[in-house]
Amino acid sequence: MEIRLSRPCVDDPTRYIAECQLGKRLDMEKLCDILRGMGAKELKCSLNLGVARFELEERSVMLYKSGRVDIRKIRTTEEARIFLEKITSMVSESFSDKSS
Repeated sequence: MEIRLSRPCVDDPTRYIAECQLGKRLDMEKLCDILRGMGAKELKCSLNLGVARFELEERSVMLYKSGRVDIRKIRTTEEARIFLEKITSMVSESFSDKSS
């Protein structure tokens, strides 16, 4: 898993946006159904744009159809790794075998 702390958050410059990659594409319809079923806080899903946004433990998470993950309000790459593992286990059933 490659994790990169890209830039400071606007609302808290001591925290960063972590850019990560799941390594697999996501089936957005399944992903949004999973997140709805889990009662994800402040969930917004756009099948057309291929993106889902929700709150997890006071951090904003954006999942993209491509498998990219952005996690806001992260302090370290280790913290991002822990969150990415949680997210991966939450959404693993939405991994797609399709290449497009």
